[in-house]
Amino acid sequence: MVEKASTASMEHKATPEVTSSRERAAALSDPRWLSVLSVLALLAIWTALSAFALVPEVLLPGPSEVAASFVDLLLHGYRETTLWQNSGATLWRCGAGFLLACVTGVPLGLAMGYSDKVRAACNYIVQFMRPLPPLSYLILLILWLGIGETSKIMLLYLTAFPIIASSSMAGVWNAKLQRIQSAQSLGASDWKIFRHIIFPSALPMIFTGARIALATAFSTVVAAELMAATDGLGWMVFSASRFLRNDVIIIGIVLLGVIGMALNQLMLLVDRRVVHWRGVE
Repeated sequence: MVEKASTASMEHKATPEVTSSRERAAALSDPRWLSVLSVLALLAIWTALSAFALVPEVLLPGPSEVAASFVDLLLHGYRETTLWQNSGATLWRCGAGFLLACVTGVPLGLAMGYSDKVRAACNYIVQFMRPLPPLSYLILLILWLGIGETSKIMLLYLTAFPIIASSSMAGVWNAKLQRIQSAQSLGASDWKIFRHIIFPSALPMIFTGARIALATAFSTVVAAELMAATDGLGWMVFSASRFLRNDVIIIGIVLLGVIGMALNQLMLLVDRRVVHWRGVE
């Protein structure tokens, strides 16, 4: 009895150590620490290149110089525009073009997937627009609409619209025929079938296409701001390149990457909330 009690006491004392070792093993098996490690490794390489002068400082300023320039941009801005104004202008143009593409592209894509006549009338035009480089529109849009916000927003609209319309059309075809036939046998009208079966089945593809369209539009907005713009992150990067302000260029690139990742995470969050049945069917 004494031996059993002592054994139980030893096991009880060893429990915290076992628990801590399991927690450490679980932490090491978590892949997220690899993301942090990769970022730290990139910063270390960047610091080494700057510290040992392997790359001229004019071409690649060090992390400390870039951090100091970032603080200066936050406090004083760049060429009479604040960093918040440039970021807001880029987000406004991208958001306006993307939302306009969603408002028009989703209904058209659903109609193309649902009706053979609408698809025959519009599909060739949409598929013609989809592979075209967005910048091929830019000169014509400036000539037609001027150098203001309208031409830039329209460029982003034309970039996102065919992607969203195509994904919406493909989403309609994801609806299972057995469900449609079951609803028809129960006397459901065409509108109820579309509302309760076809549209929910199309939502996963719609959101996937919207994420791709948003990423494409965001990458295009930088190019749109290279011409006839007085604000925006793309304009800031292009303007800094003419004065060899590589620190400002790096700041602009980092901000564009961070904002792009944030927009993608926002779309994923909305996707999980709206299409909560994704992967369950």
